[in-house]
Amino acid sequence: MNFARWLPACCVLAGMVCGVCGCKDDNGNKAAEREIRVTLAPLEKRTFRRQIPVQGTVWPVEYATISAKISGTLELLKVDEGDSRKKGDVLFGIDRQILKNQVTVQENEIKVKQAELESAGFVLENAEISERKARQDYERFLTLWQSKATSRTDFETYETNYKKAQTDVRNARAAIANAEAQLKQAEDNLTIARKNLDDSVVKAPFDCIVTDKYVEENEYVSTGQNILKLENQKTLEVICYISAIYYGLIEPGRTPAEFALDGEVKGEGVVTYKAPNIDPESRTFKLKVLVPESIPLVSGTLCDLNLILEEKEAYGLPADALLLRANDRYIVYAITPEKRAQSHDVERGIIDGKYCEIVNAQDILTERFVVTGQTFVNNGSLLRPNPQN
Repeated sequence: MNFARWLPACCVLAGMVCGVCGCKDDNGNKAAEREIRVTLAPLEKRTFRRQIPVQGTVWPVEYATISAKISGTLELLKVDEGDSRKKGDVLFGIDRQILKNQVTVQENEIKVKQAELESAGFVLENAEISERKARQDYERFLTLWQSKATSRTDFETYETNYKKAQTDVRNARAAIANAEAQLKQAEDNLTIARKNLDDSVVKAPFDCIVTDKYVEENEYVSTGQNILKLENQKTLEVICYISAIYYGLIEPGRTPAEFALDGEVKGEGVVTYKAPNIDPESRTFKLKVLVPESIPLVSGTLCDLNLILEEKEAYGLPADALLLRANDRYIVYAITPEKRAQSHDVERGIIDGKYCEIVNAQDILTERFVVTGQTFVNNGSLLRPNPQN
């Protein structure tokens, strides 16, 4: 056995035994009791926070990928990556002159169909006049034929004329219905042509910066093809995912959050969104925090957040001053007027950095407690406070 290795520990143990039980020197006199050097401190009133440190990704609140609404040649592309635009500014245009011509053609087509409808109206008017005249002749000759005043041949001639006039009226009315349908179709075609003309020029939907450009001017693009990606970088938010155990503690619009850059708090915000569900696989949920305009962040970067679940004024001690005993019981040592150690059971609250909240602080407010050297202290140990205590 390596006695040199165990000798210091034995000496310390012997010293502790002598300090507690008392030892005698070579002359039989009782040795002085060993004092344990300690640092004392009273309960300190401070702000305690229960918070969750998380990390999220910065995203713009407003962003869009702009695609072509029609197919054609990209005749106009007025932006490049990094350019800023205001809401309503023109971004690009597709085959605008061709579409203008199509609008003109459809407007002319409407004029033609309106003229055809008007002409069909005249035809119907004449047909109705002829039909009234033929009906009068038919009714007169019917009376004559019934009274045997005219021949059956003459009566049948006027009867045929009347039926033909009726057919002409029906045909004229059908021609009007057809002309109205063609006019309606021409009007619809004009609406489509105007819509295509409007869609050929795309404007910024919000104040934005162009972050990506997927095509160049004079390229042919198809309907639905991506042209530009836009972001409003004046309004940003941090999106992060945290453990489901905190779901009931986060309240949108009320839970505050601190923004930390390089370990330094740069500003405060509030949780603006909490997902309505928890992901069953990762057991996390999504939340968003709006970034104050004063904090210089760029979309796509990582950002550290402190979600503050609870904040209050309370009394506490350095967390190291609390000693764990059996049955998850915590104690601290106070000093008596006789400079002896006396233990007190304490209930831990919020642990904020190096300090721990003492929930039952009201019972021990007047005491001073051992905050360093407590490892070697037992109930009744003789304490020697540092001079500053």
